[in-house]
Amino acid sequence: MLAALDRAEVSRVLAVPSRSGITPHVTYGRSELDAILRDVRAKGWALADDELARGIRSVAVPVRDGTGVVRAAMNVTVHSAETSVKTLVEQHLPALVRAASAISADWAIWQSRPQEEVGSSRLAPIVGR
Repeated sequence: MLAALDRAEVSRVLAVPSRSGITPHVTYGRSELDAILRDVRAKGWALADDELARGIRSVAVPVRDGTGVVRAAMNVTVHSAETSVKTLVEQHLPALVRAASAISADWAIWQSRPQEEVGSSRLAPIVGR
């Protein structure tokens, strides 16, 4: 989600304390974080390996609306003792990308529909003539 934001917006988001109650045991300086976000933007997905919690690996992809704006993210989280990074990226990531793409496509279709639905009550005067 951070990778979809510009630098100023990332700064604004990072200035707000987390409400998750989780204290990450890995911290990055701003230049390191900017490099990670550039990499995520280039790949189109993010990998967290023992960064959020020990023993937890996760891969995430964006879900976009019909205009291409990132509105959500989807992820697969595994225990690192049971699933390697290679398996997570080679087996789970493609399915995750397909699912996010399908949701994004559905979102675009939903956004392209007329914003005002015409009900039968509005047609009644025309039909009754």
